[in-house]
Amino acid sequence: MESETSSGRVIQSVRRAFDLLERIAAHSEGARLSELADGAGLNRSTAHNLLASLEELGYITQDKKGAAYRLTSKLNRLLRLDAEAELALRARLRPVLKKVSEASGESSFLALVTGTEYLCVDSVQSDKPLRLAVRPGERKPLLGEALGHALLAADPDLARAVRADDPQRWQQHAQEIVDAERHGFALDLDSQQAGISCVAIAVTPRAAIAVAGPTIRLPKARLITIGRKIREELDQVRPVNQGWL
Repeated sequence: MESETSSGRVIQSVRRAFDLLERIAAHSEGARLSELADGAGLNRSTAHNLLASLEELGYITQDKKGAAYRLTSKLNRLLRLDAEAELALRARLRPVLKKVSEASGESSFLALVTGTEYLCVDSVQSDKPLRLAVRPGERKPLLGEALGHALLAADPDLARAVRADDPQRWQQHAQEIVDAERHGFALDLDSQQAGISCVAIAVTPRAAIAVAGPTIRLPKARLITIGRKIREELDQVRPVNQGWL
């Protein structure tokens, strides 16, 4: 069914679905079927069908049947950070990139989640002749990269979406993601790009910092030490009583 508006036609089911999303977003702890249906002026059956569709598409979730519905992070992943927020984050983390690059002698970079990929938005290049050159603007899949695995370990909703999108490739890297969640950092030990190793740490579920370089200079113990250095530097610039974004 369609309804007329000043700008043209609006499909009723789409309007209702977005109304339910907005109502769920207004409740930080989520909202139950009854209150959503009553608030939207819908019968329970119609509301349940719309909610089931939104859940199947990955925009909302329930911890168990009958529990409150809450938003997933999928809506956030449709867009990058707004320009002002991204600039603020980059400015706060730029000193971290410089310090960990200086301390390690390797290239460091900052990346943000964008869909099922990550996007490099800032980097500090090593001054050594043999180095990994990472440039802002480069995109890579989340699966298969230490930086992507750190982000997946930090965001269960993102992990579920990526797993559903490519279950076979997920299984190939599942243990690396589990390890990243357990240890608080992700490692790539010469496995994705011959001769290159990397350590990555999520700053937020949408942003992560990594240091990478030639494997000959970055054995596992060295990567773990660099990971600790990243954490130390992040603690120095972490906002007090507020989030990063």
